[in-house]
Amino acid sequence: MSLFKKKLTEQEAAAQFVLYIIKEAQNAWPTIYKSLKDFFKEKFVVEDEKMAAFDLALAAIAQDLQAVKNLFPKDQAERIEKWVLKCIDTEDWGEYAVDEVKKYGEKFQKDVQNINTGGDPLSAIPARLLQRWLGENIQNFDVEMNGKKTGIISPILLSMISGTLVAFLGTWKKLKDNFNLVEGDIPFDFDKNPSGLKDYAPEPEENKPDGTIQYYDENGNLKEKWLPPEEINELLKKVGAKRLYKVFVKGPWDGVKETLWELPDDTVEKFVDEKGYAYAVCAYEKGQPKYTLIAKRIWERMDEVGKILMNPDLSPEQRQEAIKKLTKD
Repeated sequence: MSLFKKKLTEQEAAAQFVLYIIKEAQNAWPTIYKSLKDFFKEKFVVEDEKMAAFDLALAAIAQDLQAVKNLFPKDQAERIEKWVLKCIDTEDWGEYAVDEVKKYGEKFQKDVQNINTGGDPLSAIPARLLQRWLGENIQNFDVEMNGKKTGIISPILLSMISGTLVAFLGTWKKLKDNFNLVEGDIPFDFDKNPSGLKDYAPEPEENKPDGTIQYYDENGNLKEKWLPPEEINELLKKVGAKRLYKVFVKGPWDGVKETLWELPDDTVEKFVDEKGYAYAVCAYEKGQPKYTLIAKRIWERMDEVGKILMNPDLSPEQRQEAIKKLTKD
C-alpha cells in the first residue's frame, strides 16, 4: 500500500529519472551504434556522433514521459512533466533539449490522435530519432517502389530502433511502484529572483579603511569620506538608524544572489565576516522562500552539499555523515 512507501517529491523523482536515462543512454550508445553499423554497413552514417548519445537520451526521456499521463492524475502528471523539462534545461544544451523532448512528445500525441487515419505512435519517436542521427543520410533508408522514393523509412530500421528504445521504458512505472510521489515545496519559478534579491555582481577589490562612508552631495555626485567607527556608531544611534549588511544568498537557482539585511548585534558577531558580509541559504516551504544564515566556510561548499543530498545511492545516514565530513575538512 502507498501508505508504507517512502516519500519522494516530484522534483526529486524527475531529477532521478533524467539522470538515470542520460547515464543509461551514454552507456548503451557504443553497443547500439556498433550493432547498427554491423547490420547496415556503410549505409548507416551518423551525422554527429558526439550528439548521438544525447539525442538517444532525449528520445528515451520523451518516450517514457508519455506514460506519465496514464500513471498519475492529470494535475500531477503536468507537474512531473514540467519538472522533467526543468531538469534538462541546462546552461549548455537546455534550449535544444527542451525543444526536442517537446517535439518528440507532440509527434507521439499527434499520431495517437490520428491512429484511425494512419497515425503510427509506435514509430513516431523512433522515426524522429533517426532523423536526428542520420540527417540527410536518412535517404539511404528511404523505401523505393518501382524505382521511386516513397518517403517511408525502412521498416527494418524502424523496428530495430523501436526495439532499442523499448529497453528504456518503465522508469516512471518503477518510481510510482516504489515511492509515494508528493508535491514538493519548491515552485517551478524558483530560478526567478525572490523579492528583495538581485543577481550578485562582483565589485572591484578596494582596501578602504574601516569607517569609509559614501554619500551623495547636493549635486547628486557620489562622494566618500572617512569617519572614525565610533563616531559612525554614535551618529546611527542618534538618528535611530541601523546598519545594513550585504548578504550573499544561495538557493535552488544557478549562481549567487545578494541583498541587504538589518542584523542584530549577536547575529553580526556570529555570522558577519571581516569584510562586513554575511552568508545565507534559501529553501522553500510550501512555495515560500525561507532564509537561514550559515557560516561562510559551509556556504562556500553548498554545491558539494547539494550533490550529496541529491545522490540517490546514499542512505540518509550516509548523507549526514558525508556532510559532516565535508564541513570539517
